[in-house]
Amino acid sequence: MARKKQTFTPRAWDKLSGAEQEQARRKIITAVRDALKRSPHTALELRGCVPIEMRGAFPVVLRDLVHAGEVASLGHSVYAAVPWMPQTSAVRADVATDLIIGVLSSDRRAGADAAELAGDLFLPVSQIRAALIDLEGAGLIHEAKRPGHYRMLSRRMATEVRQGASGRIFADVRHA
Repeated sequence: MARKKQTFTPRAWDKLSGAEQEQARRKIITAVRDALKRSPHTALELRGCVPIEMRGAFPVVLRDLVHAGEVASLGHSVYAAVPWMPQTSAVRADVATDLIIGVLSSDRRAGADAAELAGDLFLPVSQIRAALIDLEGAGLIHEAKRPGHYRMLSRRMATEVRQGASGRIFADVRHA
């Protein structure tokens, strides 16, 4: 008799029990630390290192790592491990926004609405809508042909996001 292939479905953070949250936190932190030891990675690359059944918990844990100062956003959806030194400049990171950029660049090139993105990322629709407004205001996405559906503003930018963090050079280019 053939065995049925077991499939895992991710659950949102608030749907996990306390023990499941702690287990997910440990595994996600370990996966993120291991990936960032090698090089900076985009939010979607980091999410790809996490077991499928724990991907619903990923945004919460990555946000906690950013708030704790262990991981920093370098911009353009790229995250890096923070070296053991004082932070030299303030960095604004929004995991939901970075994941939306990644999904619109790769999985949903034709565009997506807030409900579709919320289903893909296991985030509340209200948080997705707020992030879409911020991204549109920043000039990174625009409304596609269908009302309420958003896509990346430029193909070149989407290509950069899809290529990930590998091979990029990150340097402080501020002028005195």
